[in-house]
Amino acid sequence: MGCDRTAEASGLCKSCSSERWKHRLTVEQYLATGPVPRQGFGKCLVRVCPRRAVLRGTRLCLPHQRQWSDAGKPDRETWASTAAAVYTAVDVVPLSDLAPKVLVQVLRGYEAQLRQGGRINPTQVKSAVRWLCDYSVEDLIDAELPQKGYTTAYLRVWQRTLPLLDADPKTEHTRTLIRLRVLNPRYEGGNVDLRDVHAPWLTHLTQQFLLHLAAAGASPARLVTVGLAARWFAMFLRTLPGEGRRPSEVGRQGMLAYLRWLAYRARDTSDYQLVNDEDPVRQVIAERLLPSLQGTGPLQVSPQRHYQLVRALRDVLEYGRSWLAENQAADVHLLERDVPPFPERDDTDSELEGRSQDALPESVFLQLMDERNLGLLQPGTRRNYVELTMRVGRRPWEIRHLEFDCLEWHEIDVEDPDGTVQRRSYPFLAYWMQKVRRRHKLPLHPSDAEVITRQQDYLRREFPQRFQGDGRPRSSRMLLFPTTRLSRANKVGERPYDNSSIGYWLDNWLDQFVLVDERDQLFDPARVFPYAFRHTYAQLRADAGVPLDILQVLMAHQEPSTTQVYYRPSHPRRVEAVRAIAAKYQFDLTGGRVRARSADDDLADRIRAGVGSVPVPAGRCHEMNNVRADGHGCPVFYRCFACKFYTTDFTHLPELRQLRTSKAEQLARLESAYDNVLTPGPLSAANLELLRQEIKQIDELVDKCEADIDSLTQEERATVETWLHSKDRFLTVIPVAAVLAGRQRLEQPTVDPILVERAAR
Repeated sequence: MGCDRTAEASGLCKSCSSERWKHRLTVEQYLATGPVPRQGFGKCLVRVCPRRAVLRGTRLCLPHQRQWSDAGKPDRETWASTAAAVYTAVDVVPLSDLAPKVLVQVLRGYEAQLRQGGRINPTQVKSAVRWLCDYSVEDLIDAELPQKGYTTAYLRVWQRTLPLLDADPKTEHTRTLIRLRVLNPRYEGGNVDLRDVHAPWLTHLTQQFLLHLAAAGASPARLVTVGLAARWFAMFLRTLPGEGRRPSEVGRQGMLAYLRWLAYRARDTSDYQLVNDEDPVRQVIAERLLPSLQGTGPLQVSPQRHYQLVRALRDVLEYGRSWLAENQAADVHLLERDVPPFPERDDTDSELEGRSQDALPESVFLQLMDERNLGLLQPGTRRNYVELTMRVGRRPWEIRHLEFDCLEWHEIDVEDPDGTVQRRSYPFLAYWMQKVRRRHKLPLHPSDAEVITRQQDYLRREFPQRFQGDGRPRSSRMLLFPTTRLSRANKVGERPYDNSSIGYWLDNWLDQFVLVDERDQLFDPARVFPYAFRHTYAQLRADAGVPLDILQVLMAHQEPSTTQVYYRPSHPRRVEAVRAIAAKYQFDLTGGRVRARSADDDLADRIRAGVGSVPVPAGRCHEMNNVRADGHGCPVFYRCFACKFYTTDFTHLPELRQLRTSKAEQLARLESAYDNVLTPGPLSAANLELLRQEIKQIDELVDKCEADIDSLTQEERATVETWLHSKDRFLTVIPVAAVLAGRQRLEQPTVDPILVERAAR
């Protein structure tokens, strides 16, 4: 339907050319008397493509009919004589209407895109060429293109590529606007702008160092930082007599003055961030900062940027030290001690609140899980995806690749406190962990399983063609969250969403409401990202008292030291009375008392608890090498019950009792296997003796904790026992121990471990 591609120099379309050859007519004879071939749903009455359209009959082809209607339905014959051709063939792109210069530019840009391995869409290329014709573009490089849009996407690519085709990589570093892609083909793009660096010597040294970095394969970000360092230093040089155009006039004193000047700019940055946009003082401060060449406002000197600027300038001067010495400027240099220290991340709030760096505060997490906020998400996949990610704490890749039948129910025998055994059914999430390449089953709460069931019902309702009559998916590899993109590979829902989809959904969602923290201050939504939910998952369960070995299973970690990185002991969520009581009864392995903490020491103690120790089974480790390594650097290979850096108190009494039971069961198995499976000898005897000594040590710790509880007043004892009982209740919400041991004394789960209401705490 419509005029097809031109098949010969005469300008006839393919169908008309075939008819001409069939009747053995010349072009002139065919145009005068030749039959009109049928194309598509009707006769194509515009037989000759581009500008020699001929009308026969009363109808136009459908594309020309639309164009004629859009033009206001003028006289058909007059309009058709100047109408543009309609090309429906996939492999033909019209270029005849382009200006000669633009024609060459399109061909060169097209070729460069192919050489770089870019994917070419003929339909998009035709749209781009048609746009050039409609706007009569004479030069693609100088054309003002839209900032975005499918039609002009290739034009923007070609416009950026064309100036690079004639560039010389050998001389590119001598320009004041250095294009990184020319300097090193490995770089995808970006520029280093030195146009406002007025001192020739500084420009020369910076250009030579940039060439050295590019040849060494440094990151583009480092090259850009070097350019910014030169621009900031040039801004300072303008304050000196002679504007520092000669390096010998700067000297060592000038370099020290620059360090002080840049420190003042860092203070200006702090003031600039605190002042409102309407305050005239903000404009005054902005004039003291380096302007952005893109017109986006002044550049700021954050603590990290301060370090980078001084470090980069020192590297430039060190690389050109011999050149400076030859030009009587050997004293123009910076020492290692002149570089400010790299700013450490400020984690004071997270340390005081007792959570890992990326874990969200509980109040923020509860706001995200509020039904009113979740209702702002688009129903269906988007809502279920985000909610399940927050609930189960799995890695983003694992959520995206969940199988449709990922929900399993298992029957588990649970022994009640009265000794009766009941068989109960618990939901589990079965998924593949790509990071360690093995399958894992995560115990779920029934409310988690409801989200999965809701998503399954949504897919059956929205995509019935992907399911059989009984509701089972047609493909065993169908995903729980398949992308909606229509493609042959995703015909039965086997392709996941892109990795950036969840981030895009979160950004749009968080723009619709405001988050506040525990102090009713605005919470930065940038801290809400997919992996933060995994840290939050670990932190919330650690706050509920889940022991380290159980939390390790929930997080699917192979080493307990990996789990320790994901959470910190949470002081504010502990009962204040219990903490105050336990502070007086903390002891080390020998039974010696640790110095009691007074009220004045409370702030320092909280910081020490966050950064001065790491959790270990049934206690804390204060060995600094292990603390710095987040639990990975134990010098004695986790022999906690023989280590002088181990401390505990009666708040760890449930873990001590559970650990003692586990050790006793292990000892009983070894004793029953002695002289049967185990060969009698020094090694077997040593293993048995080691377990006996560990049990003896744990018994002493348990006795010490129980004695401390007995020595409390009646009021203090009631407070502690109530807290310990509630801690035991939280430990049994998720029946991981039942999965590991088969039969455990577990209470019936009654509390959702994620949606813990304030009244239940």
